Amino acid sequence: MKKSHVRDCFCALCRTPRKLRYTRSIQSRHYFQILVLSLAATASLSPWFAWKGVLSLPIIWIIFDSSYKSLYRKELKCPYCGFDPAWYKKDVKFTRQKVEEFLKANPESPVALRGRVTENPFTNQ
Repeated sequence: MKKSHVRDCFCALCRTPRKLRYTRSIQSRHYFQILVLSLAATASLSPWFAWKGVLSLPIIWIIFDSSYKSLYRKELKCPYCGFDPAWYKKDVKFTRQKVEEFLKANPESPVALRGRVTENPFTNQ
């Protein structure tokens, strides 16, 4: 069986189940990909840059790492309630404001619909 790189978790605010594909930092398989890509770039640039093509390794590493972290941050925000745990660690009031704005902008969100129920349907039976 193929090893799955999907991580199951729950949103800290609305408790909806979520699946995260990315992690905070790059994994060992990504280091191998960076190495192969930089070797290919060095080989293809060698007629023009000679040994200076080896400098492609840190450039590719920085680009790969920053794009991977931006994908992780983009995926971390809950699509149902707008809660972002990274912002919550930095500023709680700002995060609360962003969640309220998200729920006002998306009134058909399952979290916003749960908040509108004023009566308990299981009482007065």
